[in-house]
Amino acid sequence: MSKINWVMVPGIAALAAILTLGLAGPAMALHAGGVAHCDACHSMHNSPDNPVSGTPNSLLLKGTDASSTCLNCHEGTGSYDVYSSNGANFSPGGDFFWLDANYSNIVRGNAVPSDPDQFGHNVIAVDFGLAIDGNNASAPGGTYPSGLLSCASCHDPHGQVNGGTANGMDPISVSGSYGGTPAPGTIAGNYRLLGDNGYGLAPAPIAVTAGFGELDGSIVTTPADPNDPNSVDEYAVSHPAYGQGMSEWCASCHGNYINDNHKHPAGNGEFLNGQATNYNQYVATGDFTGSSADSYDALVPFELQETDKATLLARVTSLEGPNTNSNVMCLTCHRAHASAFTNITRWNVEDELLEDGYPSDANMVTIGAVAHADYYGRDIATDYGTYQRSLCNKCHVKD
Repeated sequence: MSKINWVMVPGIAALAAILTLGLAGPAMALHAGGVAHCDACHSMHNSPDNPVSGTPNSLLLKGTDASSTCLNCHEGTGSYDVYSSNGANFSPGGDFFWLDANYSNIVRGNAVPSDPDQFGHNVIAVDFGLAIDGNNASAPGGTYPSGLLSCASCHDPHGQVNGGTANGMDPISVSGSYGGTPAPGTIAGNYRLLGDNGYGLAPAPIAVTAGFGELDGSIVTTPADPNDPNSVDEYAVSHPAYGQGMSEWCASCHGNYINDNHKHPAGNGEFLNGQATNYNQYVATGDFTGSSADSYDALVPFELQETDKATLLARVTSLEGPNTNSNVMCLTCHRAHASAFTNITRWNVEDELLEDGYPSDANMVTIGAVAHADYYGRDIATDYGTYQRSLCNKCHVKD
């Protein structure tokens, strides 16, 4: 079985969030690394303490559909929320806010409307007005139908590990998102409940082809802000530290985008080699004074091809850059949920300068977003320079 080994701060898959509950005994969380208590998501008998009026929803869900059920808890701007009204969720996965971001840019004197369908994974959540992708009938580079896309397409709401209970599964004692050590005879859950080997919801025609493994000990994380254990924001000095296998997992739906000479390389075998030197020296357009000790840029992450838990944990708050054995992955250039840019990229790739194009400061005001929400609160002119060009240059140095 192909394994995924990676370290992340809460957020790439924050729909599998951790909501603290007051429970007897050891402090636990709603998902707790595995399945939550059933009536958190389901209304068993349409009863007064779990009211759902009229005809029960499919699968007795508390929302009209799977994503609506998830967003019943994960809409807002609190910790582990993924769908805000102002773009203020700065978790690594991105904010589904951008799926609603309708505005127009002035390009060469002409008004050009934005296309929110291009800004994210278009999960269908009827109760929240999120609809099917209007541009793609199926996953780009694959066959997964857009009409079936939900939070549960990627996250296993029951948190099964290594093929699930049908194949036998030790009890889950800790979340797979924080680096906890399972008790003897138990295992850690998957990071953010992401689907494991063989996971796939009917009638979806495909299943996850890369699993996580149970006892790798390397799917871990720390809070973004050590002074705020609930923080999920992504910063330069507190960020995901990816081990390996992210692209292979994404390939469950987007298989044509790896191992294809006609596409940008991404995957475990796509080492940075000489580009690692470029990455480490590049600070900004015209500035190549960086070093491997302080070159990490949270807008351009990479995989370390590392599986040792201690090594990965040390990198979560490190500014150390890649080495020649590090590799590019899907999340080097894309976010998992949504972003302010076409094709869910981490930065604007459609204009010469990062501050050109969309969304402008005026757009931010129009759509009610917090300042610099597109770059996670970072002011590009201040952090890089007014004439900063594409962050493709972090590896390719063409500016």
